[in-house]
Amino acid sequence: MQKYLHRIPHQSRLRLLLLPYLIGIVVLYLLPAMLSFGLAFFQYDALNPPRFVGILNFRLAYTDELFQLSVQNTLAYVILPVPIRIFGAFLCARLFLHGGRFINWARGAILLPGIIPGTAFALAWLWILNPLYGPLNLTLRAIGMVPPNWLADAQWAKPGIVLATLWLIGEGFLVSLAALYDIPPQLEEAAQVDGATSWATFWYVILPIIAPILLILMFRDAVLLLQESFTTVWLMTQGGPYYATYTLPQFIYEQGFGLLSFGTASAALWVLYLLTGAVVVVLYLVARQWRIGATDSVLL
Repeated sequence: MQKYLHRIPHQSRLRLLLLPYLIGIVVLYLLPAMLSFGLAFFQYDALNPPRFVGILNFRLAYTDELFQLSVQNTLAYVILPVPIRIFGAFLCARLFLHGGRFINWARGAILLPGIIPGTAFALAWLWILNPLYGPLNLTLRAIGMVPPNWLADAQWAKPGIVLATLWLIGEGFLVSLAALYDIPPQLEEAAQVDGATSWATFWYVILPIIAPILLILMFRDAVLLLQESFTTVWLMTQGGPYYATYTLPQFIYEQGFGLLSFGTASAALWVLYLLTGAVVVVLYLVARQWRIGATDSVLL
């Protein structure tokens, strides 16, 4: 086997290493996505043969009030939390850039929520936000404030879930920290020699250099929050109270596995895909207005 491998050019051998990942992407992602697109035009309950119904499933999904509510709630989990999470991760990376005994402990505390499984994370925040004996409300009562009922109140359930997701900045923090280490220290020294303050150096030197990385992180965060919010929301509220936290992934799940309407679920799934693409495009256009660029090497 090694005799035959030595005859293969070096670049071709590197491409062969990527072959298992390419097969996994095609089999586990692209092929199911294409099958779901075709299924969106059929009425199928997994018990009877599929029947072609055209765009009826898209109409059923669009006219469903729960579908419209789920789209609004899903966007609410992206529009505000994504910028806060990314800039929070960047500011923490800037603050804890230089190592030290307690700095390393702080870095570990920031990274810890990101490596905890989603189920354990949701259950932990379900306890933290408990209106009766949760530590957050106990602390608020101790300082003389009237705490909200969080997940038991339709008005506070959505802010409670957003508050929980804001702690998942570990990966963004790690990437921002690595990007900050790649910035030559001579740039800050030159800015200080020219008389720039620490804030001016941060705003006009550091942030423009790191901006393309933050842009990529915003794209990634938006995609993850749109498609992977199901576990957290389901374990913490199951879409309640009164559908206040009902999201599009939960609508897809209930249509497919609750009502056995796989055609409608597939149609809603492609709406989620289009919604994800639209959010990414909007973020890119906003970044262009801020004159944040990304080179081809960064995008690839």
